[in-house]
Amino acid sequence: MSLFKIGLKSFVQKLKTTEINDKNIDKSMKEFRLLLIKNSVGSEVANHVIQSTKEKMIGTRAERFSNMRNLLIEPLKETILEIITPKEEIDVLQILENRKKNGITKPLVILFLGINGTGKTTTIAKFAYLLNKEKYRIVIAAADTFRSGAQEQIKEHADRLKIKCIEGKYGADPSSIAFDAIQHANARNLHVVLIDTAGRMAVNHDLIGEMKKIKRIAEPDLTFYIGDALTGNDAVNQARDFDREIGINGTILCKMDADEKSGAVISVTYATGGKPILYVGIGQSYKDLERFDPKKFVQGLFEDI
Repeated sequence: MSLFKIGLKSFVQKLKTTEINDKNIDKSMKEFRLLLIKNSVGSEVANHVIQSTKEKMIGTRAERFSNMRNLLIEPLKETILEIITPKEEIDVLQILENRKKNGITKPLVILFLGINGTGKTTTIAKFAYLLNKEKYRIVIAAADTFRSGAQEQIKEHADRLKIKCIEGKYGADPSSIAFDAIQHANARNLHVVLIDTAGRMAVNHDLIGEMKKIKRIAEPDLTFYIGDALTGNDAVNQARDFDREIGINGTILCKMDADEKSGAVISVTYATGGKPILYVGIGQSYKDLERFDPKKFVQGLFEDI
């Protein structure tokens, strides 16, 4: 059981014996705000959760023998679900299916962004495995020419998956590698181009400039940010920065199986203006990439509570 769920369960248990009045409602909301922040939910999002929940409670009829738990639980669930439900769904497999039906032969180009240490390269390999399993033909662009060993790492994954990988020399222009991979896909009628890119230890001016150039040259159909769920607010801030500076269509969160706080999940869609969390990493193997389901996530949080 995650730390957040343990805290949530304890919080809700206490509400069962709390009398309903304005003072207790305010006190309970403050306690829940602290619980959210303790579990890596940004203060801005936590404030939104509290305000939205209070508004939903206005006009709610409290039964004579009801308690604070009965009054708050549904508005809380509804508010969290609203926050993590995207404005627009993106289903890559459905997009590819539609392109096939419409006779579109141009490859779907997907650009992946993220900083060092988030599991970006491994996640791209998982994504390639998912597409390969659905019989889509793929090429990977090893456009991280910055980090030592990056070319070899993505090439090793590609070899295991029997997928072509377009490489370049370290220090080479990454946008030229992305361009070459797209040309390769066009010439061979491949369905998808996946572009791995360099990260840094933080989102900085050099990284942003490099990513902007790759995006300008490659003209991707979709741009995904890959973040580490364990970093909580750092993942949220990075998603916001990449979206503001470059523009993303959605997020993939790694290491969800080890995340005990859940803060990044609750915050990242809000921070990017409603851009969806598409997939979550739930293990080490290639098959451990799961489509994110907001309803399932909220049900899991409040299960047995």
